[in-house]
Formats: sequence, C-alpha cells, structure tokens
Amino acid sequence: MLEMEMIEKSSARMYRPLSATTPAAIEDIATVLGRQMSVYTIKYQAAAAARLGIPLGDVKALDLVMAFDALATGHLAQLLGISAGGATALINRLEQAGLVIRDRNPLDRRVIVIRAVAEKCDVLLQERRLVSEEIGALARRYGAGDVETVHGFIMDLARVMRRDTLAWLDANAALVMDD
Repeated sequence: MLEMEMIEKSSARMYRPLSATTPAAIEDIATVLGRQMSVYTIKYQAAAAARLGIPLGDVKALDLVMAFDALATGHLAQLLGISAGGATALINRLEQAGLVIRDRNPLDRRVIVIRAVAEKCDVLLQERRLVSEEIGALARRYGAGDVETVHGFIMDLARVMRRDTLAWLDANAALVMDD
C-alpha cells in the first residue's frame, strides 16, 4: 500500500505520495517527540518542583492531571507506575498544597477524579510560557503556512496520542480489575 501524506487545504484534506526520504524523517520526528521531548519536559518540571517546593514526582503527577483535565486515581497510578496507595499519598500531598481537588466523575459518580486548581498551578503555566516564547522565536523563522501545517500535524498527533493513552488506561484498568 502506498504511504500517503495529508495536506490541509482550507477545510478539505488532500493526500499525496510520501517521498522515499520521508521514512527517515518520520523516524527522526518520532524519536524527538517521543524520547527527547520527554527528557526536556523533565527540565521544566524540575524547575517547577523547585519553585513549588514539592518533589518532582508530584509535579509530574500534577502535569498529568492538567493534561487530562481530570484523572481517576487509578489512572494516575498507572501512568506513574506506582501503586494505588502511592497515588493516594501523592494526591494527599497535592491536595494539602492546594494544587488539586478530588471530585466525582460526572459519568460515574462512584469514581473519584483529581482536578488541578488552575490558579494554584501558575508555576507550571509560567514554565509553559517560557517554552511558548522559545517556540514563537523559532516560528518567526518560518512562513505562516509552514507554522499552520506544523500546528495541524502536532494537534492531530496529540489527539491520536490522547486517544491511545485513554484506551490503554481503560484496557489496563479492566485487566487490573480481573486480577
């Protein structure tokens, strides 16, 4: 099957064949977005942890809660690779610091979800602003069309990754319940 690349033209999407050099470029993109960006993210999380005076693991948890808007305790434990008890202790610390609140899942009131307290999470947002400024400086080197194309690609990728992560969480939650 011929690999195709998507090109966005106004609201219609068109496809064209990928060039022979594209697989190497795709592998580079996957490596940078997968491994290297996660390493660089730790730098920003470590700076936020120092400013907040909390452990790096707590900032990672807070970042996950913010990324999903609301996250069940079990899902947070899965994503961090810690026990349910460890997740509860972590959430207790974040709650005592005023960074998160516990709430009920509106779709299943039996499930407790964790939500970030936006006004208390300003330190993480400040770190993001620094990243945004750097991205803005780089973006000025490219044309608006190029930036829009990259933006569309990254947003599509983020949606796919979010969907896959939620499916993984649901599948693993079912496995944990079966044990």
